[in-house]
Amino acid sequence: MGALALMSILSVVIGRIFQSVPAQFQTTLPIGEYAAVTLLLFFGLKSIKDAWDLPSSVVKNGDNSSPELDELASAEELVKEKVSQRLSNPFEIIWKSFSLVFFAEWGDRSMLATIALAAAQSPWGVASGAIAGHLLATCIAIVGGSLLANYISEKLVGYLGGGLFLIFAIATFFGVF
Repeated sequence: MGALALMSILSVVIGRIFQSVPAQFQTTLPIGEYAAVTLLLFFGLKSIKDAWDLPSSVVKNGDNSSPELDELASAEELVKEKVSQRLSNPFEIIWKSFSLVFFAEWGDRSMLATIALAAAQSPWGVASGAIAGHLLATCIAIVGGSLLANYISEKLVGYLGGGLFLIFAIATFFGVF
């Protein structure tokens, strides 16, 4: 959670830097808001497209030739390999976990969306909302990920995530937040 919080705070700082461009470089157009709306629309539509492109169900008969299934199999193999290599130092475990999450988040949709929102909205609201969102998503993933995976498809998650990005884009466009 510390890595996600740090990433959220850095994203807000980057967004505020973009927002505070000196007056001689600014136009009367709200470029930060337009960038936020554009990024949120892009991520929403991309999430919905990615969900649309997902197969409806896992292919039976041993035909696992889709890229998603190949990626899942290689990720599971990597996890099994790493689990077999025990780390002895607790600080090493914490550092590796922290750095893995931090660098995995660098440049992903949540970071870019946080930068865009921070350029257009209240930095305190964006930072606390991003941190709370990461906390909630992480808790759900830890506590109920395997259970929910039996009932909710990745396709549905993609559609819901894409819909939320579109709602945030519309709300940002109309200045709701």
